[in-house]
Amino acid sequence: MAFSVDNDLKKIIATLNQSTHFLSTRIKSMITKFIKDLFLIILAIWILGCVDFIPEKNEDTSPKELMKGQKPPRDLKLSSILYELATDPETEKFAEEHSIILANSKVRVFISFDPASSNPEREKIIEKCNILVEKKSDYLLRVLIPIDKLIPLSKDSVIWSIRLPDKAINLLR
Repeated sequence: MAFSVDNDLKKIIATLNQSTHFLSTRIKSMITKFIKDLFLIILAIWILGCVDFIPEKNEDTSPKELMKGQKPPRDLKLSSILYELATDPETEKFAEEHSIILANSKVRVFISFDPASSNPEREKIIEKCNILVEKKSDYLLRVLIPIDKLIPLSKDSVIWSIRLPDKAINLLR
């Protein structure tokens, strides 16, 4: 009888050892899975926090509205006020607020060409952008240009700068 109790006791201890080993392995795998899931959740929250500055694009937001108020990229040779005019969705209102005179959606500007550029290159650009030349002197022109042509024109390699004419100041007030 003692033999069978001892044998039964050994079987119970072996079963407990197996159960304990199974449980510890199961607990370890659950902890590992929990840590992995927690890491992925923290990573996802961090990524969402980083991309939070990207403006939401809805159907009412035009590209001009997204660029409004930004400085012109360095490769554009536009003055900042002309860049704002070209990117503002309400160009007439912007022009009025900043005392910029428009004529049939055209604005008067000075264009400085690269002095090394040829006259045929300049004439080709003038024709391509529907520019009305008012005054010309070597590589400097005073022109009327459609507002929507300002940014494409400023990307051309023979253009050095595009700016508004200076305004007269009334000193006799």
